[in-house]
Amino acid sequence: MNFCTKAVVFLSVSFFVVSVPMTSHAQFIPSKYEVGLNVGTLVYQGDLSASYLGYTKSLQPAFALWGSRSLDDYFSVRANIVRGNIHADESVYASPAWRQHRNLKFSSSVTEFSLLLHWDLLGKTYREGMRRFSPYFFAGAGFTLLNVKRDWSHVDVNYFGTKSNTILGLGIDTLHTPPVITPVIPLGAGLRYMLNNHFYINAEASYRLTFSDYIDGFKYTGNPNRNDHYYMVSIGLSYRFGSSKNDCPKVPI
Repeated sequence: MNFCTKAVVFLSVSFFVVSVPMTSHAQFIPSKYEVGLNVGTLVYQGDLSASYLGYTKSLQPAFALWGSRSLDDYFSVRANIVRGNIHADESVYASPAWRQHRNLKFSSSVTEFSLLLHWDLLGKTYREGMRRFSPYFFAGAGFTLLNVKRDWSHVDVNYFGTKSNTILGLGIDTLHTPPVITPVIPLGAGLRYMLNNHFYINAEASYRLTFSDYIDGFKYTGNPNRNDHYYMVSIGLSYRFGSSKNDCPKVPI
C-alpha cells in the first residue's frame, strides 16, 4: 500500500470517526442510605378535644429527623426521631357548656423514637428523567417520652355535683401519675417529589396509636374507654447518598 493509498484510508477513517456523534453518560449510582428532616406540627386527640380532628387551636411546631436504608426498590427501614408538643385547653370552647365548667387543660413535650417499615408504592425514583412523584406508606413501632403538666384547678364542682362521674373521676385521676413513657404505633402516608438524583421533598401525615388514656393526664374525668392519640402533619427535605460514574464515550454501531 503506497503513501497515497494510506493517506486516503487515514482520511476516510478520520472523517468517519469525527462525523459520528460521541456521547458521554454520567450514571448515578444510588446508595441504600437516605437522611431527612421534616417540619410540621403535632395534634392531640383525646377527651379534652371537642373535634374529631383533635385540638387544632394554637398549634406548635414539631420536627422529625430520620434516616433510612433501602431493602429493595420498594421497601426500606426508617429510624425516626420526633420532637414537639401537644396540649389542650377546654376554656376555649364556647359549647357545649359543660366544657367551660369542667375547664381542664394540659400540655406535654413529646420525644418519640420509632422504627418504621417504609413502602414506596410505585418503587424508588433514583435517576434524572425517571418518574418524579412517588406515594408511600409506612408503619412501625416505638415509644414516646412525655412530660405531662395538667391543671384541674378551674373545675366547677357546684355545676357537676360532688357525686357526679366527672368529680368522682377527677378524684381518681388526681391520684394517678401521668406516664413518662408510653409505647406507640405510627401509621402514615405521604408523597415525595424528586428534585434531582440526591434531593427529594415530601409531604406526609402520620397517626400514633397509643395504649394510654393518661397522655393528657385525665382518664376517668372523661371517657375511660377511649385512649388518647396524636398525629403529625409535615413537609420535609431528604438527601439520598450516592455517586456519579462517567461512562466511556460510546460509538453507535
